[in-house]
Amino acid sequence: MKKHLFLLALLVLCISTSYGQKKSVGSNVGTNAEKNMAIGIRLGDPTGVTFKKYLGTKAALEFNAGIPTFLFGGYDYAYDYDHHYYQNGYYGYGHDRPFGVAFQAHYTRLFDIRPVTGLQWYAGGGLQLRTISYKYYYYDGYGYHNDRATYVQFGIDALGGAEYTFKDAPFSVFADLNFYVNFVNNPGLYVQPGVGGRFNF
Repeated sequence: MKKHLFLLALLVLCISTSYGQKKSVGSNVGTNAEKNMAIGIRLGDPTGVTFKKYLGTKAALEFNAGIPTFLFGGYDYAYDYDHHYYQNGYYGYGHDRPFGVAFQAHYTRLFDIRPVTGLQWYAGGGLQLRTISYKYYYYDGYGYHNDRATYVQFGIDALGGAEYTFKDAPFSVFADLNFYVNFVNNPGLYVQPGVGGRFNF
């Protein structure tokens, strides 16, 4: 009987110790350690909506959709003019503000920043697709005209950032920096910062 009680006590002790260790390991991501998905707003380049699918506590898929703002690494309008207008004998003299849409899809790895509970940094990469549309105003020797130019861009992203999850509320705030290498229409490097917040569920 004493032997059975000893074994039972030992089993309870092992289970309690194991549970305590698991709770301690996950404590750095706050009470939302088991969060599954999140949706919110991102301000920067692009500015729009952001959705995150957590793959446990160490990885996530991130999707952003919004409007390109070209905060750094502005669009090269001279490239378009040289390739699409000057070669046809047109003389450009201006353009309006561009408009477009951008889509980003990223895979990221998450890393705890100890000892701050709920704070993580992340790094990863993915793909980006964006469009840009604007009017060119030009002179062809007979009069002034305007023409709408629309282009599609596509390339790869590399990003890093930090995310803080509140301990007693289902919200996260984040800041990140993305490096976008465009391969199609005006190839080049774009630096895309962003900040925002998400609701976790």
